[in-house]
Amino acid sequence: MASGILTNRNRLIAGLVILIVLVILMIYSLITFLQRREGQPQVDHRSPVETLGYCSGEQDKLCIVTFSQEVDGGMQVNFQIPNAFFPEFILKISHNEDESIYECERVEATSTTVLCTGEPQVPSEILKFKVFSKNWGTLLAAGNFAIIGIALFTPEVESTATIELPTETPTATAISPLRTPTPVGLTPSPSYPNPSYP
Repeated sequence: MASGILTNRNRLIAGLVILIVLVILMIYSLITFLQRREGQPQVDHRSPVETLGYCSGEQDKLCIVTFSQEVDGGMQVNFQIPNAFFPEFILKISHNEDESIYECERVEATSTTVLCTGEPQVPSEILKFKVFSKNWGTLLAAGNFAIIGIALFTPEVESTATIELPTETPTATAISPLRTPTPVGLTPSPSYPNPSYP
């Protein structure tokens, strides 16, 4: 009888622990979901589009860090996102009537860095940047930029050649001072054609 009560008691404790863990997981999932949707537009809710700009000190919205160009010629735009829950996005760059789509991926080392890669653009021209949510297609931010400078990537070349240095140590030798030889029995004679000087 005592072992039956003890078994029921252990089952009850195990059941309560499992229930508590499930409740904690549900609360965590709900909070995570709400944080992701916090910045997303709602139905019948219109808010102005964020202005896309360059990053400054304490940035709390999507911003551009740098422009760079890959070795193969493609352009990269380096973004900083405000938090790790910012939605995945694509970048559309318009120049005159041409529109280029850039695929964007998070850099794994830092969760707030996103790198977008696409076609090269003309420097010093005004370009229209638009950032769209990948899942919903909603416009997240927009801005106009003139790309003044682009960082160029240079490929790293690995060298396997080794340079062998001599292992012998030099020894000091005594050197006698140089003497200028003096001619014996020669008399200087004028060389011709030398003009005579007055």
